[in-house]
Amino acid sequence: MEDIKLRELLYNSRRHLLFVLFYLILSILVFSNNDNFHIEKIYAHFFTPNEMATFVSIVYQLQAELELVSTNLANNNLSMAQNHANKASSLLNQRMLAEIAEDNPKLAADLNYRLIQLQTISSTSPNQVQTTNQVVSDLNYRLNEDALVRMAQLQPDSSNLLEGFTRSLGNMIGGDDKEVKEQNAKIEAVALANVVDSVLINYGNAYQVGFDMTNMSNMVMPNMNDNVVPMVRNQSGDVNLSETGNMNMTMIKHSSNTSSSAIIHGNVMNDRYSLVNVSNYQSALALSVKASKVFNDKLKFTEISNKNATGYITNLENGLTQLNNLVAKKDSPLDLMMIVHTQIHPNLLEAFSLQLRN
Repeated sequence: MEDIKLRELLYNSRRHLLFVLFYLILSILVFSNNDNFHIEKIYAHFFTPNEMATFVSIVYQLQAELELVSTNLANNNLSMAQNHANKASSLLNQRMLAEIAEDNPKLAADLNYRLIQLQTISSTSPNQVQTTNQVVSDLNYRLNEDALVRMAQLQPDSSNLLEGFTRSLGNMIGGDDKEVKEQNAKIEAVALANVVDSVLINYGNAYQVGFDMTNMSNMVMPNMNDNVVPMVRNQSGDVNLSETGNMNMTMIKHSSNTSSSAIIHGNVMNDRYSLVNVSNYQSALALSVKASKVFNDKLKFTEISNKNATGYITNLENGLTQLNNLVAKKDSPLDLMMIVHTQIHPNLLEAFSLQLRN
């Protein structure tokens, strides 16, 4: 009997703490002079998992481009730094700015202003490098915080704001809301898929391959007698990749006796491609590194209901490592496609039970 009362006391204490934290955070958001939030703006609308995954993936891409501004400036390459500032600005389109401004108008205004500054940098002096590093670090930190706030908004089966925020806080301070963790893992998994697609897009542009590397139907095997087999099984899940990713996971001609080096596209062999755009190559390399970081920080040790996930996650990690190595070595674009479409995407889909597009 005493044990039951003790458990009830601990439960009520924890619940009380969550409510206190909830109102404390809301008070900070409302009255903070730094962000000038308004309570009616914070929860202007609840984002769907697909919208959230798209937002998170753009944040990751934006962070990668901002970091490349700093890196190139430190390496005394002003024009390349400006190129990546321009790419960051293109990611932060009017829709993205409007989404951020809806929750955090101060961040949206600062992002817009700072990106204009970065695009017009005219010096690689030590002072300019230091200032740019501080700006990039600050923006990246605040983008992460904004993504966390949005994730807190998006709680499964929450009938009201208080319940949703309470569940999120409970999860952040050591709670065990498996449903919240699984939904967040799915969101991060789709965001990761989008980042990997961005690696292919930038790498394809860097080598001017002339076709969509994110569409696996562009992969053709030379042996017409090869069997056509499905890449992955269709899995049930809450997140539909058709709204967020560029993956076209349909069929691929596959032969166990043919290596990836034999893949052709039209009449162009693997070794016919040459690097023509260094800026896009740098983006592809930075994004491949970002993809591995997202996996390690957000997905590698996530507890999910899929009991068979361990093997898929191991294969996914190996695929991301191979992708990093291929990009770093400036390997064939078609070899990158092989790794992404036959190892990374299938294992990502299986591990987190994501849906294929119909």
